[in-house]
Amino acid sequence: MQENRAMQCTDIRPMQVRPIQPPVALASLGEAADFLRSLSIAEHAEPLIDVMEAADQPEMERRAWQAFETFACAMRLPVRLVA
Repeated sequence: MQENRAMQCTDIRPMQVRPIQPPVALASLGEAADFLRSLSIAEHAEPLIDVMEAADQPEMERRAWQAFETFACAMRLPVRLVA
């Protein structure tokens, strides 16, 4: 009979996001990508940043914004998108 053992990984470190006040207003994907790069969690957002920077058609831009909004919501980032 095998024991259930939790996998332990010694190279994992907790992510910390410090609250930013007031909310950051972002008007373009470029501004949003730069904002993500400025965070302490930037290394974890690199794939998202790549997608945002590659969006060169309206449908790709819409999807990149949607991905950014989902990430920002999940990470509880205080951002506000402006048209």
